[in-house]
Amino acid sequence: MARAGWSRCALLVFIVAHAMIGATSHASAATKLAVAKVANDFALMMVDYGNKLGTFQKYGLDVTVTQITQAKMIQAVVAGSIDMAVGSGMVLAYKPKGAPLTGVAALSGPPSILVLVVRPDGSVNSLGQLRGRIVAVTNQGSLTDWAVSQIALHEGWAPSEITRVSIGDTMAKVATLRAHEADAAVIDLATALELEDRGQVKILVNFGDLIKDFQNQIIYASDRLIETDPEAVRNFNRAWFETLDYARAHKSETVAFAEQSLGVRPEVAVRVNDLLMPAGFFSADGRFDANILKAMSKSFVDMKLLNQDADLSQYVTDRFLPKE
Repeated sequence: MARAGWSRCALLVFIVAHAMIGATSHASAATKLAVAKVANDFALMMVDYGNKLGTFQKYGLDVTVTQITQAKMIQAVVAGSIDMAVGSGMVLAYKPKGAPLTGVAALSGPPSILVLVVRPDGSVNSLGQLRGRIVAVTNQGSLTDWAVSQIALHEGWAPSEITRVSIGDTMAKVATLRAHEADAAVIDLATALELEDRGQVKILVNFGDLIKDFQNQIIYASDRLIETDPEAVRNFNRAWFETLDYARAHKSETVAFAEQSLGVRPEVAVRVNDLLMPAGFFSADGRFDANILKAMSKSFVDMKLLNQDADLSQYVTDRFLPKE
């Protein structure tokens, strides 16, 4: 009887140990991905939200997120230290120049998450008053830089007729504006609403109202990752769209995360969520629109990022999107 008891005990220990080894092996098998985001806004925070929810882990991914500028992100991809990125559509202009990355999902557009702010002192009250003025942007060739060029073209001016100065992150741009070293600044919607409520800035235009045909943000994968681990790219997209589905279905939780992640008050987080989440700002399926890619190519030529029109469709792919 004692021997039988010990046998059952030994068997139980073996089963538990085997299960623990299996769980450890599964955890260690998670694919590590270094992911860059080029801003901290309501859209790109979703990669952090997915991490918090465990959605990426569910698909066997160990995702580390780093916020860096677009220029540094491209350099990091070239160096092999970044696997994937959530960034602006402007990055596509660098693919013909040799940037080793490919758009694997349309993330958002038009650029409703981006706004132009001015001081509330009445020094600038309309887009027409920006001719010859200085606007603070992140850096040359960034989405914010491109957005200002579209104001010039909208007004019938050459892009160079609005001076753009590269300042860096959002708060540096706001500080430059408030110090009267710039006449306007391009920043994200959440920060703009927060600062406008405090009386520190005035929103002059939402770029989503000005620009209709543009892929504002895109999910990119390095060409190296696409070649060596295409399933990791596919799983990242699966987790991304599942995170968005969760965010849509759990407004209060999403708003609370936005409040913390973006550093804004609850009422601002609610306004941003209500402006963007139900309005079709986020791509529902990640598919690229050929007509929008053509319009983007023309804008890249206008900005002299490209010497001539390019077929941008060759720099994106739908093959890693979740199946319907």
